[in-house]
Amino acid sequence: MSSLTESLRQVMAVEGVRGAALIDIATGTVVRAIGEQGTDFPLAAVCMADEARTARAALGPSRPGGGLDEISTVTENRLHLAKFLDSRVGEGMLLFVDLDRKRVNIALASLRVAQLAPSVLA
Repeated sequence: MSSLTESLRQVMAVEGVRGAALIDIATGTVVRAIGEQGTDFPLAAVCMADEARTARAALGPSRPGGGLDEISTVTENRLHLAKFLDSRVGEGMLLFVDLDRKRVNIALASLRVAQLAPSVLA
């Protein structure tokens, strides 16, 4: 089993996680995914990559307060977290996590995903 797959399995152990994926920001391509991946999963990945590019463009090169760290999208039933990963290739990578909002504490999930994120590209 690859270290990427093992890292994503650790993310899956976070309470409420339905699926997790490594996404290329430049293309929205899912590099590797694990867990539930409904028909809307690839579209959600592309949309999250679009949001990441848009947010970076809006911040501009000076980025007061530091670089962009995470994007969260919250709906009635779902929470999508997109954690920016340090990557030297292209526009970088996102750790995309799909959570069941009814089973998750949003703050704790964000904290736990942030703790696990560095291992995804290790």
